[in-house]
Amino acid sequence: MGLSRLALLTSLFLPASVLSGEAAAQAPYRLLATAESDDQVALIEFTPCTGPGVPAGCGARVARTYDVGVWAPETEGPHGVVPSPDGRSFFVSLAHGQPFGFLQKVDLESGTASGLVTLGMFPATVDIARNGGFLWVVNFNFEDPTMAPSSVSVVDAATMAEVARTTTCRMPHGSRINPQGTRHYSGCMMNDLLVEIDTRTFAGTRAFTLVAGKEGGVPWPTFAEVSHEGMHGGMGEMGDMSNVCSPTWAQPSADGSRIFVACNKSAEIVEVDAEAWTLVRRWKTPPAPYNLAVTPDGKLLVVTQKGPGTVSIWRLVDGLLLADIPGTRKVASGVAVSADSRYAFATLEGVGGEPGTIDVIDLRKFTKVASVEIGKQAGGIAMLP
Repeated sequence: MGLSRLALLTSLFLPASVLSGEAAAQAPYRLLATAESDDQVALIEFTPCTGPGVPAGCGARVARTYDVGVWAPETEGPHGVVPSPDGRSFFVSLAHGQPFGFLQKVDLESGTASGLVTLGMFPATVDIARNGGFLWVVNFNFEDPTMAPSSVSVVDAATMAEVARTTTCRMPHGSRINPQGTRHYSGCMMNDLLVEIDTRTFAGTRAFTLVAGKEGGVPWPTFAEVSHEGMHGGMGEMGDMSNVCSPTWAQPSADGSRIFVACNKSAEIVEVDAEAWTLVRRWKTPPAPYNLAVTPDGKLLVVTQKGPGTVSIWRLVDGLLLADIPGTRKVASGVAVSADSRYAFATLEGVGGEPGTIDVIDLRKFTKVASVEIGKQAGGIAMLP
């Protein structure tokens, strides 16, 4: 075989890093983050400042911003954001409707809105099935003085039509789907519950009480016996008001065998066995754990501590606290982890007129390596594929 032919075959089958003897130029990590008080979504790019020499343009930057919302004079509060699986568009929940909020679809390249659906009161966190079929949005119901039990909306991503609205509990939050795509989980801030929905039937299946000393499954109500408009009774344990734990996030593990729940009020993480529906363990955290993310390799749990504005990193095999990293600003909110388990990205809302901030954390060195400012009150965050 001639040298030129060998070189051609080598170039086809070997990565550039092997051919050059150096690390190939790395494409930036890309993510989306909401600025709730500016009705914007920011597209962030982060290029690590590592490798041979310092890469040109390394660090974090705002690549572009998207104005979102329906009513230009109003602050509609984009809360949750998630990209489509192909990365060509994203979906953002608009919480402050009159009285109902929306879910909006936006084309990533053009920035034009290409779909809109009205949901319940204060739609907040949102997740999407891996196949891109359905979106799941919790109707947080924050502004309802009656504290009536609320719901989870299921939206067809292709048509932007709400296909189901599953009644769950008071102030649901932390919408997340397991890796298998078969179960949806959320917490109930005013009922101290973890709730599970079957993603194939859109029906509620199980609930788990998170109060210390009382952990375990509780009966799920028969939806046919409960008013969809406002359920003020007849729910038994599911209807009991409680916010001892005040769960703000429910995060499946990398393999879906465990569910981690952030008890914002009692400053704890509760770990639940997803199959046996039993308590595995619970442990104390710094004050006010808020949002959670698990690294795809299953090794770490990353937690934003809302009050102090820090990000804590836990080793899951033994529950060891590896780091508690102060944020650039106060009021830590959302968190997302890169697909290679190398970096975590946390939003910090800031205080008063301060801009929102994205902090980038190296999950090998447990240090903050970059930060970038976006609009006011940075909140929801999601990695682009």
